[in-house]
Amino acid sequence: MIEAVQIATNRYAPDAVQAINMYSMDNGDNLTLGQLIAAVCIKAGANMEAQSVTRMNVMNGNTDIIDTASGYMSALAKGTPSNWSTIRNYMINTMGISSSDIPSTVNSYNDRMKAINAMKLKLEELTRQAQEDMIELQSLINKRDVAYTTGTNLIKELGNSANNNAQVL
Repeated sequence: MIEAVQIATNRYAPDAVQAINMYSMDNGDNLTLGQLIAAVCIKAGANMEAQSVTRMNVMNGNTDIIDTASGYMSALAKGTPSNWSTIRNYMINTMGISSSDIPSTVNSYNDRMKAINAMKLKLEELTRQAQEDMIELQSLINKRDVAYTTGTNLIKELGNSANNNAQVL
């Protein structure tokens, strides 16, 4: 098993060294440079995997908001909904729309349109955010794949090298 120890070195130190991860085996032996790089790559891949899961959870939450808001917009477009206070609270508390942008009642066509437009603007913002989140997620997945591929290729080459050294002996 590999044990990791973080050495806190400031990347703005005079020599511009970033934080260094030193790895050692349970028996106290240090890893070779190749083993170290493979371990760092795999650890980086695992970190990016965790970030990807977090990003997907945020995206799922935003999708739920978009779905609920779309249903509420539909109810407003059809007329005065009986649950306006629930819709208004959702717009304020969940969607983050300012209460000054939302009418207190939706008994008139103009008030319903004001509420619909406020939701529409927020939905457009959430849709843009969803597109940015998807790009970020794709980037994280690509970086994770590169890190895992690099780590596993190094492990494979280290194994091949060890086999070749054993055959020479």
